[in-house]
Amino acid sequence: MVDRVVLGYFPVQRVVGDIPWKSLTHANIAFAYASDSGRITFEGNVVNSTMTSDQNARALISAGQSNGVKMLVAVGGQGNFSNHLAVALSSASSQSAFVSNAVSFVKTYGLDGIDIDWEFPTDLNDAKNLLSTLQATRKALDQSFGKGAKLLTITLYNHPYLGPGVPTVDYKPYSDAVDYGFMMAYDYFGSWADYTAPNAPFIDVPFYPGSFRNTTDSWLQAGWPANKLVAGLAFYGHSSVATADMSKNTTNQYVPIFNHTSIDGPVSGIAGTWTWRDLRDPASGALSGPRTANSGWVRKWDTATMTPWLYRESDSLYIGYDDQDSLGVKMDYSLRKDLAGVMIWEIGYDYNNELITYVMDFMVQADNGLALTNCAPSDAQLDNMFNSTRNPNFFNRRSLPTTPNAAQSSIIDTSAPICQFGRQGTKPSMATAKPPASAGLIAAAAAAALAAAVLI
Repeated sequence: MVDRVVLGYFPVQRVVGDIPWKSLTHANIAFAYASDSGRITFEGNVVNSTMTSDQNARALISAGQSNGVKMLVAVGGQGNFSNHLAVALSSASSQSAFVSNAVSFVKTYGLDGIDIDWEFPTDLNDAKNLLSTLQATRKALDQSFGKGAKLLTITLYNHPYLGPGVPTVDYKPYSDAVDYGFMMAYDYFGSWADYTAPNAPFIDVPFYPGSFRNTTDSWLQAGWPANKLVAGLAFYGHSSVATADMSKNTTNQYVPIFNHTSIDGPVSGIAGTWTWRDLRDPASGALSGPRTANSGWVRKWDTATMTPWLYRESDSLYIGYDDQDSLGVKMDYSLRKDLAGVMIWEIGYDYNNELITYVMDFMVQADNGLALTNCAPSDAQLDNMFNSTRNPNFFNRRSLPTTPNAAQSSIIDTSAPICQFGRQGTKPSMATAKPPASAGLIAAAAAAALAAAVLI
């Protein structure tokens, strides 16, 4: 088995078949609902099915565990679910009920652990409520099942604080209480922004401090232990309608967005989002292959953020997304920083298991000691890259240099395969080699396994 966490999210309210269990070590079912009083339940029915969410969750848990995957359930999530979770954790009585119900929930469903996904605390009082809940839940799980027998995890914001309005606090008691923090290193940009930019840049764009590297380094510098940090990977991108013809200058992917407008993916129909399944759809997708654009589309690799982007001239549609190359760069960096592993939002967004198979193969080859080439640059190169692309006058100039400078163009050789492993026997440059993975990673995938999808 691979020596790191490879966790996939399975939203509970839509059925998705053919889950690639062999490419996962952990799975997180999203989401369970916490009422204001602290009761935890699965809500509603599965879309286009006669099953309830409860039935779907039980099927997922059974299928995953029979294939050696540790199964968790995320309580909370985006929007209203987290609003009610915040109320449940706000008083001593409802918080105590939540902790008791969390333990009962783990027992009832035979789970391997539980994830508290509060998106997001809003102030220091919320931060204190979260900490006391984590500490009480950790204690209750250990008392009920044995010390460390069940996992307790938490979702971490894509900047190094617990929520947009919460200042940096001492994170040691938080990390002490949990097994892993799942860092959501995506959703930095979309049609809500003023300019087109990648959903999940590897290093900061020229005009905004927020990226995979920035967030990873900041959480580590803030004191979160590397062996408890799991980095988020996005199997989707965000779209926006540009105000300029980006095909005329493909060295600059930053142009003003028209009235914060976006276009939904043709398969998922998720607002402003193109999943990998949307991008690779044979009928109406943007890509005919993992790196090849369909007719009417332009695909470019951005040397600064180390992510691909797409543009369709017919309707000025821009999509900043991740593919195998950009995911490889991020995983390489994660291993260099000795993180616990990676997590994916979400498995149902994949197409023919192209991305998740790449992710697991990457981890296995790294654990087996293979050498990796043409991938994440050194820290010194990245620092040079970051400094060379800063543009404090961006919003006055309304444009960026049209030609990449030497620091940008020499980072990754785009004419050669990106993030490729060589022959066995050479220690990877980005991480300490681990013991070889076993030949059989996890048992064969269960047929007709179930999953679900919700809005990001």
